[in-house]
Amino acid sequence: MYEFYAPTTIVFGEGCLSETAQQIKKMGVTRALLVTGRSSTASSPGFKRLCDDLDTAGIRWVHFADVSADPETSTVDRGAELYRAQGCDGIIGFGGGSPIDCAKGIAASVAEGRSIRDFVGTGLAFTKPVPPLVAIPTTAGTGTEVTNAAVFTVVDERGHRSKKGTSSQFYFPRLAIVDPLLHASMPPSLTAATGMDALTHAIEAYVSRFHTPLSDMYCLESIRLIGRSLRTACGAAESSEGAAEDKAAARRDMALAATLAGVALSQAGLGMVHGFAHPVGATAGLAHGLANAILLPFVMSALIPDAGERLASIGQALTGKSGIGAEESVRAIARLGRDIGIPENLEAAGVPSSHFESILADALSYRRRKASPRAFTDAELRELLERMYRGRVDA
Repeated sequence: MYEFYAPTTIVFGEGCLSETAQQIKKMGVTRALLVTGRSSTASSPGFKRLCDDLDTAGIRWVHFADVSADPETSTVDRGAELYRAQGCDGIIGFGGGSPIDCAKGIAASVAEGRSIRDFVGTGLAFTKPVPPLVAIPTTAGTGTEVTNAAVFTVVDERGHRSKKGTSSQFYFPRLAIVDPLLHASMPPSLTAATGMDALTHAIEAYVSRFHTPLSDMYCLESIRLIGRSLRTACGAAESSEGAAEDKAAARRDMALAATLAGVALSQAGLGMVHGFAHPVGATAGLAHGLANAILLPFVMSALIPDAGERLASIGQALTGKSGIGAEESVRAIARLGRDIGIPENLEAAGVPSSHFESILADALSYRRRKASPRAFTDAELRELLERMYRGRVDA
């Protein structure tokens, strides 16, 4: 017996950003809080179009542009305060995973009437439906536009930073606007990191102990699209006369792949790639997608004895070749990373070895550790992190 719950309405396609205002109006929203990062996203043509469309539709809006990567709980609290002070009745997260996660946190905090910090890492469950929540991703990676999860940074009294995931049925956005045109300005390095983030979601959900036949379909199609298009989206594939059209098609593939993987991870969960990636990001400041990209082949290699058949299916979907075994599948993952400029290990990415023990301690307490198809011992996870620092997975 299994359950599949994916309630988000998805509007997908080039130019579909223009549907946002009317869709929000149908929800009864009259004053929206627009949540973005501090980067160029907030000054992008796409964001300006969104604001103009809201004005035309008669929907008032307030801009909260205080979100940094891996938003702190204090940032969520400030957003919730602005929402209440301005009398908002709906929330739009516009940007990468961090602004959308922050929008989810604000929505939950407003609904519950208390700080998001009360729920992060405490086991306290959300109990109340959130205000109308819309997610508009400008990167193709996190899939948070369709997930029941959000990640926040907690800073304790000693200044120690840790990334903590939260999940709730109320986190699912009511509407996701997935417009590949919004991804066109991503530089190759960001396209690579976010694309490998999506691949990590699909692979970890596929090998998860909690996978289902329905989640498997989303995973394998996501993996197939990424194998077909990530190199082209990054500009790492050979150019042709139709290079512009090829890249546009690749962007569409990657936008869909990220969303499919997001649906899957909400059903099946993630594993120890994320268990290590979260503390690597929190302690060393490495971008989440890049951390996942570096760690993915190491964890998959360690899973060969326990998930060999599933890894073989992953490799076949990724490469389009039949008869590939688990070892070759892992090499294909590593090869894809090398082709798009992913460093071969944490040391090469500049993560100081002084963070080793802190990263390990956090990973050992990862709340989704039980989803891993291999029941890693603490000693095995230490050995795995040692390989992640200075090892290499042959491509």
